Amino acid sequence: MYHPDKYQPHNEALDRFCTLFNQAAARLGALISMQPSAIENFREDGKIVYTLTGASILYDFEMRDRHYNTCGFPFKDFGQFERKILKPEIALSIQCSKDETCFCLAWHEDFKQVPVKYMGSVTAPGDKEYTGKRFTTAFKELNYSQMDDFYLMLLKAFSDDAFNATCFRI
Repeated sequence: MYHPDKYQPHNEALDRFCTLFNQAAARLGALISMQPSAIENFREDGKIVYTLTGASILYDFEMRDRHYNTCGFPFKDFGQFERKILKPEIALSIQCSKDETCFCLAWHEDFKQVPVKYMGSVTAPGDKEYTGKRFTTAFKELNYSQMDDFYLMLLKAFSDDAFNATCFRI
C-alpha cells in the first residue's frame, strides 16, 4: 500500500461497508455475500460470493481521502491504477466517499476497454509515482442507503455472467 497510515481507517470502512451490504443481502434472499479479506495480501480486499452456485469475484475497495468527500462524485470518469486492473483475479473496483455516504463501482472489464494514461500520483512521503491509470465513464455512484440496488446489480452480473456496466441497468 502506498499510504500505510491509511490501513486502519480503510479496513474499518471496508468492514462497515460489508456489514451494510450483507444486511441488505439478508433482506433480499441472501444469494450474495460480501466478505473482506481476513489478512492483508496486497492483492485484493475481499470476495463477493454468489451462494446459489458458489461462484465468486474479488474486489478492490478504497476509502477516498481526497477529492470525493461526500455524494456527488466530482469527476466525469472513474480512475483506477493499471497495476490493479492487471490483476486477473480482481473484477470490481469500489471507492467510497470520505464520509462513507456514497460509493462508486466500476468493473475491470470496462476499464480494459479504455487506453492507459500515465500521470503522477502522490505517495505517502509526498513523492510522485508515475504509473499507468485507466479512466472509464462506465461507472455507477450509489448512496449507502442504496445497498439493495447494489445487491440487485451483483445478482444480475452473476445471473447473466456479465461482469460489466450492463448490470447497472436494473
